Amino acid sequence: MNVLLLILGLVLVIAGADCLVNGAVAVAKRYRMPEFLIGLTIVGIGTSMPELVVSLIAGIEGKGGMAIGNVVGSNLANTLLILGAASLIQPISISPATKRIDIPYNILVTLVLFFMCFGFTFRHYPTGGVITWWKGILLLALFAGYMAYSFRTAAKGRTETAQAAETGSRPALWKSVLLILFGIAGLAFGGRWFVGGASGIALSLGVSETVIAITMVAVGTSLPELATAIVAAIKGNTQLALGNVIGSNIFNICLILGISSIVAPLDVTGLHPTDILAPLAAALMLLLSVYTFRGQRINRADGALFLALYIGYIAYLLLR
Repeated sequence: MNVLLLILGLVLVIAGADCLVNGAVAVAKRYRMPEFLIGLTIVGIGTSMPELVVSLIAGIEGKGGMAIGNVVGSNLANTLLILGAASLIQPISISPATKRIDIPYNILVTLVLFFMCFGFTFRHYPTGGVITWWKGILLLALFAGYMAYSFRTAAKGRTETAQAAETGSRPALWKSVLLILFGIAGLAFGGRWFVGGASGIALSLGVSETVIAITMVAVGTSLPELATAIVAAIKGNTQLALGNVIGSNIFNICLILGISSIVAPLDVTGLHPTDILAPLAAALMLLLSVYTFRGQRINRADGALFLALYIGYIAYLLLR
C-alpha cells in the first residue's frame, strides 16, 4: 500500500507540475510576456514544484528531516546523477557567466544551509538544529537576489526570438486556467500521498525518513529535471541542461526551504553533516571541472565519475 501511494503520489505530482507549467505559460503568452521571462520564472520554478510540494507538506506534518532531506538529496541527484547522465550523452560546456556567478552562488547557498542547520560554532553537531522562520526569510532574500541578477542578465540577452513570442498564438483562457487548477490539485493530493507512502516505507524498513528522502523521494521529485537535461543533451542544448540543474539547486535551497520554514519550523535533528556536505562537495567538483585542462566543460569521463560517486554515496547512506 505504501509503495502504491508513493507511485501514485509521484505520478500526480509530476503530472500536476506539467499541467501547472503548461497552463501558466499559455496565460503568459496570451498576455504577451516575453519568452525569456516565461522560461526564467514559470518554467524554471515549475521543474522544482515537486520538491516544493513534498517539502512543504513534510514540514507541515512535522517531518523536518524529510523536508530538508528531499532538498539536499535532489541537489545531489541534480549535480551527480542528472549532469552525469546528460554528459555521457553529450559533453556539457560551461559558459563564463555560469562559471563566475551561478556555480559559486550554488556553493554559497549550500554553505548557508549547512551553517543554518549546525550553527557557526557547530553547537548542533553531529545532529542538526531547527530552521526557523527568520532563517527562511534570509533564504528567500538570497533567492530574490539571484532572481534579480537573472532578470538583468536575461534582459541584456533578449533577442528577436523573444519578441516574436509576444505575437504568437494565444490559446483560450479557460483552458489555461483549467490546466492551472488541475496542476494545483495534482500537486496537493500527489504530494500528500507521496510523503505518506515514503514515511510508511521508511517505518517498515526501519530506515530513517531522512535517508528515504535523500534517496527515493529526492530521485522521484528530480524526474522533471532529469527528463529536461537528457532531452536537452540529446538535442545538443547542453547549457540549457546545466542551467536547469544549477537553477534548480538554488531554487530548492532558497525558495523551497525558505517557504517551508516560514510555514512551519523545520526540525532537522536527525540530519547528519554529510547529508549537506555531499551536495556541497558535488558543487565544488562541478566548479573544479571548469578549470581542468579539458576545457570549460563536463566531458564523458567527468560524467562517469559523477555517476560512480552518486552510486557510492547512496550505498553509504543505506549502510550507515
